Amino acid sequence: MTETTTPEIMARRGDLVIVELRPSYTTASYAREEEPLAYRLMEVTNLFRDGRIKMVRDARPEGGGYPQQLDGLLHSTGRRWLLPVADWDVQEARALAARHVYPNSTSPRDFLSLEDAREALAPARRSRA
Repeated sequence: MTETTTPEIMARRGDLVIVELRPSYTTASYAREEEPLAYRLMEVTNLFRDGRIKMVRDARPEGGGYPQQLDGLLHSTGRRWLLPVADWDVQEARALAARHVYPNSTSPRDFLSLEDAREALAPARRSRA
């Protein structure tokens, strides 16, 4: 996985990206509560002309959901890791992420850490000969 904080890393449509999220919610008393960091597998759907990622969608469920602007997902942490299609079996990675579900449920959930995501998606990495 390559962290895309440097401008030299260019993505392609169809690449995967792990996005670090900081989920939060507002309580009835209007206090903001933050949950632990979460890591979500996203698929690149649109790019800027210079190769930066513009739009992504959730890569876990069938159909992929609606595209979202990557910058909107990065407002809290700004961290993401690129999984290029040349190094990863995209269909296998999507299937592995879809099998990461809540206990006694079929709903996919986010990974609790980057290490969990790496471990779960490792079988989808293509070996370099």
